Amino acid sequence: MNGWRNNCWHSKMMSDRRRLNLSFSMTSPLQREAWDILSAVPVGQRIDALCLAVCREHDRDSLLDAVRTAIREELGGAGFVKEESEQPQGAGDVGDDVLGFLLALQNDGGEEKPDPLF
Repeated sequence: MNGWRNNCWHSKMMSDRRRLNLSFSMTSPLQREAWDILSAVPVGQRIDALCLAVCREHDRDSLLDAVRTAIREELGGAGFVKEESEQPQGAGDVGDDVLGFLLALQNDGGEEKPDPLF
């Protein structure tokens, strides 16, 4: 009987096809959105649209993995130098240039009247 079945025309036609049955839950937002998108595709084109979406997602994931790997490799070989930043002066601290200016004013004799605006 197996020999007859292997030679059957119907069996040969079905051997190159695979079937996948899907059911979408309308309570799941993701599955509802997928159903809305897929049901908007004209009948007869849905399998191609679904295959294209799956393949594009796989390609996108592969590309993202390759980009992440390349970035990690580049950053792993890079040397970073931490620059020392100047400490901000506190409210009571006075810079050397200001102290020098004040000392020059003191040594000048103070004969000029200070400007009332300053």
